[in-house]
Amino acid sequence: MKKLFFLAAAVMASLAAAAPQRVILDTDIGNDVDDALALAMLYDYQAAGRADVAAVLVNKDCKYSPAFVSLMNDYYGFKFPIGMIRDGKEKPEYKYVGKICRMTNPDGTYKYSRSVDADSNVADSVKLARKVLAESADGGVVYISIGFSTNVARLLDSPADDISPLSGRDLVAKKVKYFSVMAGQFGVNSKAKKMNPEYNIRLDLPSAKKFVSESPVPIVFSGFEVGQYIGFPSADIEKLSPDNPVSIAYKLYARDRQGRLFDTRVYDLTSVLYVFSPEFFKLSEAGTVVVDDNAMTNFTPNANGKHRYMIIPENGGDAAIAKELSERTVSYKPKAER
Repeated sequence: MKKLFFLAAAVMASLAAAAPQRVILDTDIGNDVDDALALAMLYDYQAAGRADVAAVLVNKDCKYSPAFVSLMNDYYGFKFPIGMIRDGKEKPEYKYVGKICRMTNPDGTYKYSRSVDADSNVADSVKLARKVLAESADGGVVYISIGFSTNVARLLDSPADDISPLSGRDLVAKKVKYFSVMAGQFGVNSKAKKMNPEYNIRLDLPSAKKFVSESPVPIVFSGFEVGQYIGFPSADIEKLSPDNPVSIAYKLYARDRQGRLFDTRVYDLTSVLYVFSPEFFKLSEAGTVVVDDNAMTNFTPNANGKHRYMIIPENGGDAAIAKELSERTVSYKPKAER
């Protein structure tokens, strides 16, 4: 009987360990191409049964950004729910989301199907986040933020409603395990030679301050110095079909003045990788991050602190990370190509 009990316990433990991690992705997709690469990683993790992507929230206020996520969903064969910010930061479409969304076939139809178009009435990001959290197990969600903090700050400030009797802060405290965030800078290296205000922090400084100071759950930061140090191997993009929207996005974004592809930086991809393969990184000691008025992220060690930042392991850690990021981005065959 004891043997059966322990066997059953082992089976249950194995199933629990294999359970997919429920995540929310909060992205400024349409700026750097790293957001598109990060989304491609999540399709790979979802297909492998390692992720349960409950929502993709757009924190860039560009009408083509949710449409691009939607056509990516269709191309890869998934239906991740999409939320859109209202009155947010960064409206320009920049290099790729609008161009790809507007591509047409010879008969005038869109080259890429999508359920959400640029003029669609997309769900509000905060309402969708509240719905996902309310429906999730306690401590069951990892919130991946790879853009501005606007959505998170508004979520924390959201009041009780017909979705949940909990305030946003209480809902996060109850449902979110931790935030995995690409934001800030916590050191220098040969590729990030001096400390600077990091883009995701400075573009919406009030929201970044609120998020970092008021989050009731831990935050793991991937600082500028991590993503800047590691390049995504541009040659590996050629492993994708030329019709893959990720391939097109990369080639629209990552070309030098002579038209040659370059290795773009992997900022946002590291925050996704950490959730599913934290062994690729070292972490700082526990501490507290304070965002100052100059958009600098100041870390103070504190044994009771809820903040840590990622560190690239020495002796080939950067090469191992780059290899894994590439494999997770280009190895999965989208539905449209099968």
